[in-house]
Amino acid sequence: MASFRQLTLHFETSAQLPPPYSYQYELRLKPSFQFLHAQLKLSYTHREDLDMDEIEAEGFTPNDDYEWEGNLEKVWRDEVEKLLNKTKVDKNKQPDEEADFLALAWESDQTIEGIPQNLEEWYYLAQELLQAIYETSGKERAFELHLLDITSQEVKESILTASFRTRTAQVKKISGGKSTLRFYPWHELPHLMEVLYAPNWLSEGAQEQKPKRNGLYFSPGDGIWYEYGKQIVEPGKGAATLSKLKQFVNRLLS
Repeated sequence: MASFRQLTLHFETSAQLPPPYSYQYELRLKPSFQFLHAQLKLSYTHREDLDMDEIEAEGFTPNDDYEWEGNLEKVWRDEVEKLLNKTKVDKNKQPDEEADFLALAWESDQTIEGIPQNLEEWYYLAQELLQAIYETSGKERAFELHLLDITSQEVKESILTASFRTRTAQVKKISGGKSTLRFYPWHELPHLMEVLYAPNWLSEGAQEQKPKRNGLYFSPGDGIWYEYGKQIVEPGKGAATLSKLKQFVNRLLS
C-alpha cells in the first residue's frame, strides 16, 4: 500500500515571469496498486491586459489552458512516494514573490500542508510529472536527440530517446548498417539537458535535409539539423560549453 492517499501540488510561476508566459496549475495525485491517477488543471495568468496579437507573437494561442485526467505508470507512484517519505514542510513560510511557488497538501494518517523544505527536488519532480502527463495524453512526444558524426573514414549515428511516460531512456547506435540498443541512465538526463542547451543554438544555416558533408550534427526532435561549431556555438567569450558537449557526444556515439 502507498504511504499517502492523495497528494495535491499547487504551483505558480514567479511574479518576475510576465504574461503570456506566466501560469499556475493544480495537480491531484491518487495512488493505486498498478498506477498513479492524475488530475491536472493548468491555466495561464494575467493575460487580460494583452491583445491577441501580442499573445500570438510569442507563439501562444487564444486559450492555452490545459486539463487532463488519467493514469500514469506505476513508476511515477513509486517516485512520488519515495520523495514524499523524506519530505518535511514549512507550514508558516511566506512565499517569495521573486521565486516560483510550490506547495503540497497530502493525506496519510493525517493531513499535512505547506511548502516543502526540499523545494528544488519537488520543482524537478513536478516538471517531470507534467511531462509524463503530456506524453501519456498524446499532447507531446517523447524527447529525441539525433546525433550524426560524418568523417572521411566513417559515419557514426546515435539516437537518444527519453520517455517520461515510462521514465526510461535508451540509446540506439547505428554504424556500418547495423544497430545496437542500450539503456541510458535516467538520473543522468538532467545533466545531459544542461550540457546540451548551454551553448547557443542558431536557426540561421540549420537544415531540414539530413546532412551528408563531414561534420558533427544534432537534431533535437524538431526535424532540423544543427552543426556543431556553426549553428551550435559558445554563448559568449570565455565560455567553455562546447568542450563539455563534445564529451557527452563522444559517450553517446561510442
